[in-house]
Amino acid sequence: MRIVLFTGKGGVGKTSVAAATALRASEMGYKAIVFSTDAAHSLGDSFDFPLGPEPVAIAPNLWGQETDLSHSMSTYWSKIQAWLTAILVWRGVDSTVAQEIAILPGMEELANLLYIQKYFETGEYQAIIVDCAPTGETLRLLSFPEMLRWWMDKVLPWERRAATVMRPLAKRLLDMPFPDDGVFESTQELFRNLDELSTTFADPDVVSVRLVVNPEKMVIKEAQRTHTYLSLYGYSTDM
Repeated sequence: MRIVLFTGKGGVGKTSVAAATALRASEMGYKAIVFSTDAAHSLGDSFDFPLGPEPVAIAPNLWGQETDLSHSMSTYWSKIQAWLTAILVWRGVDSTVAQEIAILPGMEELANLLYIQKYFETGEYQAIIVDCAPTGETLRLLSFPEMLRWWMDKVLPWERRAATVMRPLAKRLLDMPFPDDGVFESTQELFRNLDELSTTFADPDVVSVRLVVNPEKMVIKEAQRTHTYLSLYGYSTDM
């Protein structure tokens, strides 16, 4: 299996190159999926084919997907979002508004990483082509597993112990929704998947990044900096 991530400065043609690579892989007989992590999706436009939050068959051996945060929330974070929404409603926030703002910053990057890990673990596809957002967002995406590992190792165990001790008392004294074990288990499952993804991404035989450029000074300078950052994170750039 190969996972190839395409990134670069906005407007250089990442989506076109990712789409062409996925199409070529499928023509060579590999079962391939290409999906976009950019909030401003244009992958479906490249194929002139409507794509959605779940894989859609585009051609023989080829599937496409444009990730959607609300769909990802219901798939991966329903318990966590329900608790955050309940907290906000308890604080007097309108229920509709609470559901919207319970989507925390970074959850979109998290969802996209989980899709990659899911497809890798199931082995459903032989080639996973990722049409990444512009460079800055991609670097944030790739740094997520390392950042969340610290949270998982240092903070989460203490929070869960504190919640276990405080929950009975809080229920008697306050009417505040307190996270139950299901919330913590969902969080730990998310972190476990990200930890496994971090190991996957460290294998250059499986994962590589390809920088898309055009012959402009600013684009080339940004690509050089991106290559440096990717090397510091331990990600292989093969083209």
